[in-house]
Amino acid sequence: MECSAIVYTSATGFTARYAALLSQAADLPAYSLQDPEAPAAGSTVLFLGWLRAGRIMGLRKAMRRYQVVAVCPVGMMEGTEADMRKLVQDNHLETLPCFYLRGGYAPERLRGLSKLMMAPMKHLILRHPPQNAAQETACEALLHGADWVNAEALGPVLHWLNTHYPHLSTGR
Repeated sequence: MECSAIVYTSATGFTARYAALLSQAADLPAYSLQDPEAPAAGSTVLFLGWLRAGRIMGLRKAMRRYQVVAVCPVGMMEGTEADMRKLVQDNHLETLPCFYLRGGYAPERLRGLSKLMMAPMKHLILRHPPQNAAQETACEALLHGADWVNAEALGPVLHWLNTHYPHLSTGR
């Protein structure tokens, strides 16, 4: 089965940027899940989705519409093995390859529920001084925003694509 496209959801632009970088590197078209020109239902796709409270947004809809062959959640956390295990379990991805990508945080672009959820988080973090470098980074990100999008982070995804779909020009 051939992977025909990249499909993604993006709230603040970080996932869209990863989709564009991956599209260029793998020579696959990238479409927003809401795009009317997105691939036909049943197409084989790689899905990228942003995270909100551990849930990969748009994943259920993508799984119903397409044959998803791999998933790339994009979020703020560093993406430790323990984080990934929880993410895979909570989103029922045990049978799919999953590649975490650290995106960023843009408080000025948040809307609706996401904005409401992050406001108390910011106040909670500000009440307690950071105890280590990871907490300091999280505090800085919540206060001023952060951008960790990096083309090099796509290495494991491109390697997987090259292994499973060698006809794609992944540059590897």
